[in-house]
This record gives sequence, C-alpha cells and structure tokens, in this order.
Amino acid sequence: MYVNVGAKYNADKSDIPTKKALKDAIAANPTNVYFYGTSEFNATIPGTLDIMEKGVKYSVTGPNPYTNRKWYATVEITHSGAIRVS
Repeated sequence: MYVNVGAKYNADKSDIPTKKALKDAIAANPTNVYFYGTSEFNATIPGTLDIMEKGVKYSVTGPNPYTNRKWYATVEITHSGAIRVS
C-alpha cells in the first residue's frame, strides 16, 4: 500500500529541501521528520516514523507537495522494523 505524504522537519515544521536532507534527518533520528497526508483519506497521518504503520510505503513529494515538487522519495518501515528510504 502507498500513501502520499509531505515531510517537514519536526523541530520547526520547515520544508525539507532535498531528498538527501530527508535521508540524513531520518538516519540521525527518525523522529526528526514529521509526515503529513496530502489526501483527506489518510487517517493514519500525520506523525513521525515511530508511530507510522509497518509495511506501508510513504511516497514523499518535496520540498512541498503543494507548491514545489523538486524531488520524490519512498519511505518504508519494513516488517522487521528497518527504515528504508529510496
């Protein structure tokens, strides 16, 4: 299952400028990134990776899915608990 989301830094809710910055923030601490749904049907969003569902692929559009679509990423928490960003 795929869920379309946007991502912001959790500390100040600013947009994440690049895919590399997203990967670095998640690698440093998964709660550094706040995900928010881009559809009213995403009942499990918003939140950080520590409360996200395992096995779901989150399609991230950044830096802002509404105003600036320069990069795309997929974030997944595998069933074993590993976080994969591609």
